[in-house]
Amino acid sequence: MLEVRLQTYWADSDPAGIVYFAHFFRMVEQAEEELFLKAGTNRQKLLDEYQVWLPRVEAHANYFHRIQTGMAIRVQFDPKLIREKTIRLNFTLVSDESRERLAEGYITIVCVDRARFKATPVPPLIRAAFAL
Repeated sequence: MLEVRLQTYWADSDPAGIVYFAHFFRMVEQAEEELFLKAGTNRQKLLDEYQVWLPRVEAHANYFHRIQTGMAIRVQFDPKLIREKTIRLNFTLVSDESRERLAEGYITIVCVDRARFKATPVPPLIRAAFAL
């Protein structure tokens, strides 16, 4: 399991200090970027090198508890290579302090070549960043 710690901010929240539900996905995307950095690489550099994109084709989340402004959270990943061209990025958001499960879900990512925007196998260094 891969894990990234993030901090929530006022800009993530509504006037009641509760993180807006759609921002949960932004936090997952931010944590995904951190995975590439932890793997010692840069996502954009790899996308350029292999001439691919990683569009999201499906997203799902179940929300269990609110996230409040100022909370530290952990985004836990369990990525799976579904097919040679598709990654399912399973995620769980937990409170850094209590370890309470706040939300969980998945994002389905398809690797496509830039020239034709057709599905293509996920390159080895991108697989490695996701620990696949």
